Amino acid sequence: MFFRKYLSDDEWLIRECKWDPDPHKQGSSESIFSLGNGYVGSRGVMEEIPDGSRPGTYIAGIFDKSAAKTVEIVNLPNPIDFQIYANGEPVAIDKMDVVRHERILDMKKGLLFRETEYRSRVGLYKYQSMRAISASDEHTAMMRVCFVSYDSNVDILVKNSTDTAALNIRPEMDTMVRHYDIRWADYTNNICYVAVKTNDSGIIASYATDLSIWGDGELVCAARTAEWEDGKFTENVRFKARKGVIYSFDKLISLCSSRELPEEGIRDATINTLEQSRCIGFECLLETHAAVWDKRWLTADITITPAGETGGANESVRDVNRAMRFNLYHLLAVGNEHYDQASIAPKALTSEWYGGHVLWDTTIFVFPFFLFTNPVIARNLLMYRYHRLDIARKNAKSQDLEGALFPWESAATGEDVTPKNWVNLKGEIIKVHTMEREQHIVGDVAYAVYHYYMATADEEFMARYGTEIMLETARFWASRVTYSEETGRYEIRNVIGPNEYQECVDNNAYTNYLARWNLRCAISLCTNRPAGAAHGLEIDRWQKIADGITFTVLNDGMIEEFDGYFGREDVIITKMNDLGIPTYPQDDVPMTRVAETQLVKQADVMMLLHLFPHDFSLDVKRANMTYYERRTTHESSLSPSIHASLYAEIGNADEAYHYFRYALYGTIGNVYGNTHNGIHAGSMGGVWQATIFGFAGVRMKDGILSVNPRLPGEWGRLRFNLFWHGTKLEFNITHTEVEISSESSRDFVIPVVICGEIHELAGNGPEVIEYGNDD
Repeated sequence: MFFRKYLSDDEWLIRECKWDPDPHKQGSSESIFSLGNGYVGSRGVMEEIPDGSRPGTYIAGIFDKSAAKTVEIVNLPNPIDFQIYANGEPVAIDKMDVVRHERILDMKKGLLFRETEYRSRVGLYKYQSMRAISASDEHTAMMRVCFVSYDSNVDILVKNSTDTAALNIRPEMDTMVRHYDIRWADYTNNICYVAVKTNDSGIIASYATDLSIWGDGELVCAARTAEWEDGKFTENVRFKARKGVIYSFDKLISLCSSRELPEEGIRDATINTLEQSRCIGFECLLETHAAVWDKRWLTADITITPAGETGGANESVRDVNRAMRFNLYHLLAVGNEHYDQASIAPKALTSEWYGGHVLWDTTIFVFPFFLFTNPVIARNLLMYRYHRLDIARKNAKSQDLEGALFPWESAATGEDVTPKNWVNLKGEIIKVHTMEREQHIVGDVAYAVYHYYMATADEEFMARYGTEIMLETARFWASRVTYSEETGRYEIRNVIGPNEYQECVDNNAYTNYLARWNLRCAISLCTNRPAGAAHGLEIDRWQKIADGITFTVLNDGMIEEFDGYFGREDVIITKMNDLGIPTYPQDDVPMTRVAETQLVKQADVMMLLHLFPHDFSLDVKRANMTYYERRTTHESSLSPSIHASLYAEIGNADEAYHYFRYALYGTIGNVYGNTHNGIHAGSMGGVWQATIFGFAGVRMKDGILSVNPRLPGEWGRLRFNLFWHGTKLEFNITHTEVEISSESSRDFVIPVVICGEIHELAGNGPEVIEYGNDD
């Protein structure tokens, strides 16, 4: 491989060694090999776009409706489209005999490599490519293609295109939509410029590309023209390639939008960005890009050493390390430090599945990763919610409620864009109830706000934004409850909990507990904040409601998921697939009857125990884990990581590691059979939580950090970093010791509770504490 010098060590590489024409196999690879920088994401398609491929280019925050059933993220024109013809024959993986093929995702540097060897009518060809979405300039992308003909001179035609025929394809919505029209295209000074405008939202996406060709260390003079062809604005480049000479095609891409730039200056801004990239040069662009990724990994990386070793890794743990980094890579590729008007979708920027909407996945599963590794991004995710607080107030008012009702699915404006129905595998139209019933999202947002404050001590954020969110969410719950004359308690009726199999229940434990916590937290904030945040009568009412919110807890500590849950048909899951994953009992309970049973789609009561680890005893956790685990299908990829974390906490190492691996390989192993529809960002955040909250046992309570490790038996050492109150802490945990250190030069003392004993971490050196766990 000509690009071998750019590759990181093998532990950072994800490889594909065979191309499979099956569209789902292609789609899975395209999701896995996606690149991004938080502003733009690009699916890992091959440059020639073989049949069955699904190109995807997405700018965070650009949504449109057009003929779709709901507002959705726009699949924009694809600037990666690049096809070489040799003597009129397409050098393409689905058109030519393939001798050898390999693709490599370099996670350390955010680079995608490819090498394919072909046998043509006149001999052997080698094709290589390397590309990146710049981490140092969010409006820039780079691609280098190398080609050599080993056996003969050949006539080369390059079709360098921006494909403006990209569609949003959503089988679950039964829709295929192009969300934009072409506004401008021209070809000047070898720069291809294309601008499109979304149909309803009126946002312009602006592209400029430049292609330089090198051979034998010199620029190649070639005949160039441009034309529209099959929905593509294409630059045609022709020259004669000599036998044995390696030709390098360097493509620079500039991509801007009126999301962040004024429409009238967007063309100049896009071309200026491209010309700056030309001046900087391809190699320097790569270096600055890789340097940003290196800085990210200095904080975000997690490394595991196998038991019995002080260095290196056996094959099993090496695979775990690689898969861990794969999960972290995709989270790092979607975070944005510079923009707080967009958030993160369940598929990140790797597909238009779920419409690119923002759900609780971000708030509960993804957010903690950024909170502890890049608090700037975490704050931006909260500011996305704050900027839409007025819409949330209107949403509550429309239902005759007070405060703020954040939407179950959010997009650009903060209005609820949850689809009203979806199409199942049988083609049946199914009504969606989550818009009006899955209101735990309100408490989810409040939970993220408060824990951001606890971990960062960001007083400015709380004074200007956070307290307002906490009060408005409390006002919502105070208006949402119903007082029961029969029980003398406050109830929250007609909701959907995280389970989602049962769509109209009363007093879901997760929802009620979160509401009660939200109210009490708001009361505490008012007590410690200047007068005027909430008046005394309102606070008194909140206190009365919080004290009276009900859900069922039996004498043995069993928490009933919702009223009447224990009275529903009890179905125990007994069958597992080859991966040890529960199999839905379709023969016994068709999906049309699932609401009548105790089956659980994903962690619900378990989610409650996970979010509030200090509020429940280990005995209560064990009892509920034992009961609910046998009834949980884990149909959602969000679920296994939570079970892994809880099993670690209660000391069941085998089950913890089983569910951890289940989540760890969820995307890269295509565990759910739908990786072609994009990555599982929420699950990836859950993997981080299972590792840090579960195995390392790092939690926080009332602004104090606690550590209670439960490392898997296969692991000998776990290393990671966290930010706490603005200081980066480095953790090195074994089965007997916790070492915490910091590179900070400032003096500080941080109290840390380790296995129940408080220690003071000072800024002048590492703290090493021996520990032992009593199960």
